[in-house]
Amino acid sequence: MTKISASTARSARFEIICDQWEKAWNDLDGDAVAALCADDLLYDEPALGDTRRGREHVRQHVLSMARNFPQGSSSFTRIGLYVEAERDAIVVAWRFKGTPKGGDRAIEFHGDDRLEVGQDGLIHSYRGLYDNRLVRRLFREAQGH
Repeated sequence: MTKISASTARSARFEIICDQWEKAWNDLDGDAVAALCADDLLYDEPALGDTRRGREHVRQHVLSMARNFPQGSSSFTRIGLYVEAERDAIVVAWRFKGTPKGGDRAIEFHGDDRLEVGQDGLIHSYRGLYDNRLVRRLFREAQGH
């Protein structure tokens, strides 16, 4: 019989959450992303310009991505998962690649998502870390502007 340590079980729990997060984003499914978040989510997304509260903001952001990147034209690829030792938080390192609607070439950039997970298994705090100015420039260039 193999015993699973508390830290291994904790890491496995975060791996499952991360898999669900990645799939929901790759499907550009705003409802699925929002369902992974607590009602009182603290949402800090560079593209929005300020910190917001509530899962509806993340849902709307995903829907905006879906409008800008037609289904199947974009992907998030996880390149790392880091579990904080003292708190129920993870950092998901990722790479995005996608061709925006009306664009003639793909854009590519990387970033990190820092997620704090509650005892209920839901994400209570999100902070996106990436160079939003770079992303905006790449987006304009891909659209020929």
